[in-house]
Amino acid sequence: MYLVAEQLDGQRDLEQLAAALTVEFGRAITAEQVSFLVENKLRPAGIAAVAGVVPGGAGSAVAAPRRPDALLALRYRLPVVPARVSWVIAAVFRPFYWPPVLVLALTAFVGLDVAVVVRGGVAQILPSAQALVAQPALTLLVFGLVLASGMFHECGHVTACRYGGARPGVMGLGIYLVWPAMYSTVTDAYRLSRGGRLRTDLGGIYFNVVSIAGMSLAYLCTGAPWLLVAIVVLHVETAWQFLPSIRLDGYYILADVIGVPDLFSYLRPVLRSLVPGRAAHPRVAELKPWTRRVISLWVAGVIPVLLFFLVNFLILAPRILPVVAHSLLALLDAIAAAVATGQPARAALGMVQVVLLLLPWAGIAMVAVGWSRTFGRLALARRRKARTAGGAEAPAEHRASS
Repeated sequence: MYLVAEQLDGQRDLEQLAAALTVEFGRAITAEQVSFLVENKLRPAGIAAVAGVVPGGAGSAVAAPRRPDALLALRYRLPVVPARVSWVIAAVFRPFYWPPVLVLALTAFVGLDVAVVVRGGVAQILPSAQALVAQPALTLLVFGLVLASGMFHECGHVTACRYGGARPGVMGLGIYLVWPAMYSTVTDAYRLSRGGRLRTDLGGIYFNVVSIAGMSLAYLCTGAPWLLVAIVVLHVETAWQFLPSIRLDGYYILADVIGVPDLFSYLRPVLRSLVPGRAAHPRVAELKPWTRRVISLWVAGVIPVLLFFLVNFLILAPRILPVVAHSLLALLDAIAAAVATGQPARAALGMVQVVLLLLPWAGIAMVAVGWSRTFGRLALARRRKARTAGGAEAPAEHRASS
């Protein structure tokens, strides 16, 4: 199936694809076998679409893979670590996935977490956080440790990808929705078994567990309050990753558990199928019953969550913007004062706070521009379609784009 998906280009018919696959696979492949895989495996999964008969061809032409719905995708990203370096990183951390090491790491995580709680760690969380207010250098250290844990998280994904037999791609930075994010390219994991894909999905969370275990051991040995704050932050970040409503690790875990590559592409079909008196959308009807129920439950949960965030943003943004502007001016004054009085740690912390304050709003601006362009293209396409349907003469290239 991977080789079939790789060969789809929208130009060759089934006979030509079968000939190419015979060479690649090393065994005789017929046009009927290619058709079966496309119709019964790749097309229901949304990976391929079938076009009409090729004029003069021996069979149906198979279209190039359909581009998944980009709703809530990571649009703005900057590659930092090349694929060849990711491959080396995955080799370095590969032993973490040896079964004895994995069991030991998970056991250590649970044991050390319990030890932190038994030693009164819960009661010390608030005092430890308050202590950082007067110690900007330690606050920077917490930021740095959380940032390093985020990088280690992505190493977990690429290592799991290579461990399963796939090839990881680049790693980098980006803005997801409105906040900064790191990413790793593990698209090649889609040719692995379901277990291999789930290992790749859970790889980042597993490496978070390793990070927390290491921090917990250091905290138990030193009692440093800033380490406790970092441990709590990383616990919250790890729990956040399980959220399936947006494209975090939990989203991909759910998608691979039920065997549907792109859940967001089913939002519109499921909503249309819920309209009383309307038959189930073909994409929904072709799913297995249990898969259909899971996706319907997911849609029922994700729609309120997205609407909640959208409504809150529309209501609160006009009130928050003046506060953000005032906070930005206050931070700039504080940075200038710290530089003048020779406090480099406080000045550096102020600059980090300025970046964190501005990044979400920069993300909001980019998302707004992207949505405006999308809605503009849709409106223009609809206008051209209406003009063509009304009998108006449109340029040839306009008819083609419609």
